[in-house]
Formats: sequence, structure tokens, C-alpha cells
Amino acid sequence: MLNKLFPKQGIFSIPLVREIAVILIFKLMVLFTIQYFYFSDPVPFNADHIFGEVQQIDDK
Repeated sequence: MLNKLFPKQGIFSIPLVREIAVILIFKLMVLFTIQYFYFSDPVPFNADHIFGEVQQIDDK
């Protein structure tokens, strides 16, 4: 059955190439999943959130 999918002269006849392709596809799926869940909603920019609350310094 696999002989029909992967011909003997094709690039996927090499086992290392098949394993690297499967790992690459898996990593791309993980990256797109992370992107979808964590970066889908934009966060509003707030300078106080990044730099802390701005305080006035009183000179006495």
C-alpha cells in the first residue's frame, strides 16, 4: 500500500526525508495553534501597563 504512495525513485523514498517532513508538519501545526490561541485578539496599548504608573516628583 505504501509503495503506491511513495514510488522508489521519489524523494520520499528516503526514510530520513519522510521523518523530517512529518516533524516539520507537526511543528507547523503547533505554531499555527499557538498563534491562533494566543495572538488572535489584539491587546490595547497602555503605557502605564508597560512602564508602570507615571508619578510626579515634587521638588521641595
